[in-house]
Amino acid sequence: MKKRLLIGVVGLLVAGSMFGRNEATERYTDYIDDTYGERVDVDVSQDWKLTGYKATFELERQPLRGTYSAWTYGDGTIHDDVMPTYWVKEAETTLHDRLVTANVLSRTETVRANVPVDAVRMRDVNRRQPTSVFELNPETFLDVSVMLHEAWNDTVAQKQRVLDIIRLLEDDVTSIHFSFDGTPNEDDDFTERYLNVSRTSQSGDPSFDSLQTIDDLNRHDRLYGFDETTFITEYRFDGTEYED
Repeated sequence: MKKRLLIGVVGLLVAGSMFGRNEATERYTDYIDDTYGERVDVDVSQDWKLTGYKATFELERQPLRGTYSAWTYGDGTIHDDVMPTYWVKEAETTLHDRLVTANVLSRTETVRANVPVDAVRMRDVNRRQPTSVFELNPETFLDVSVMLHEAWNDTVAQKQRVLDIIRLLEDDVTSIHFSFDGTPNEDDDFTERYLNVSRTSQSGDPSFDSLQTIDDLNRHDRLYGFDETTFITEYRFDGTEYED
């Protein structure tokens, strides 16, 4: 008798789970169709964080072609990462091409962008004909990383390159994270050096305006990196550790 009851309870749980999954699949499918105009296959799985179901799906039409995710909030509203993902790709491609065209970055060097999901005015975008991230006041929320395939050598040419990149990007971003890595395809965090520059000075990092000349950079004279004993170590441009 107990065995039959147990089988019955498990059967009800499975049936309930399947019903919930099927309902979620239908809701996500309709949402994607209504929002992006594509009737796509949706892979639905349990979302343990929001105690519901999340979805993975692929859009086929350009310019949004790619793989994305969607999830349901507690109030029943569905959200996705389509536009943030699209804008990240657009920002990275646009800024990378700008730097390469200006001959301050090679094609193999990298620009990475960060666009928060809740970026200003994101909900006002026509998603079927997406606007550019650069029409959304990117200077208020767009952070970028520029990964240079060279070790920091404290040279005038290297510092001029940093200044040139700042001048080319400062009107469109809120911060720039420079990474100096002589061997970019190897796991060598202990030898990489980093420099942060922001629209406004933050936590000791210089502002765009404060770095106009090589002398300005020399007065800053501070990089940071990782080592085996502390999480972050500060360095002078000559490679010696910075001590307050």
